[in-house]
Amino acid sequence: MTKDGRPSRIADIRYFAGDARSYLQGQEEAVAFGRRMAWFLNGEDFCLGAYPALYLYFTPSLSVGAVVVTAEGGEWWQRYTHVGVPSEFPDVPDATEIVMRGTVDALLTIRPDQTSTIRMAEHLVRTQGATLRFLLKQRESRLRTVQVSFSISRFPLPSLLHVSIFDRIKGSYLEAPGIPLMFYQEAFDLAGIRVSELDLATFVNAPTPVMSRLVKRQR
Repeated sequence: MTKDGRPSRIADIRYFAGDARSYLQGQEEAVAFGRRMAWFLNGEDFCLGAYPALYLYFTPSLSVGAVVVTAEGGEWWQRYTHVGVPSEFPDVPDATEIVMRGTVDALLTIRPDQTSTIRMAEHLVRTQGATLRFLLKQRESRLRTVQVSFSISRFPLPSLLHVSIFDRIKGSYLEAPGIPLMFYQEAFDLAGIRVSELDLATFVNAPTPVMSRLVKRQR
């Protein structure tokens, strides 16, 4: 995070609705979509300016689909953007789609110069869902590449920390069982795994997952 005003990679997208601007309830798939979008874009070095957190407020006071970027924010790292929704929201059948579409529209409104990056992120997040990985750490040798990554699940399912090995000699991809996380951001604190600590007997052949570039949690 850069309180001094320098650009900061995006690291969070949160959703609010109602007169009291309370957290949007009952849309766990949409919440997971926002987190996945934020972290995939983080790996693309995507920023919204100095603030890393985008707070989206879904309000019927705007026409449906309208996006209004504000200068408001409870703290320096937050910025509110308003998105117009039907008066019955969130009690509508397509509420999740409304939130996901509103997320992308807000990002496109703020950074129209990054349209191709935003659309790529949307496509991968929509098609890969909980299987999409976010790269935390990578170590390479002549024989293999070791990667530590995490995936973001929809609540109440646990997000997972993953350790994988690409065997350069055999051309095979191997993976250990995912480690359940209390919260997905716990992955950053657990990423310091040493190659010497790995139990290779627990690794099995697996399909190569779609993965972001290296993500970074700024402090």
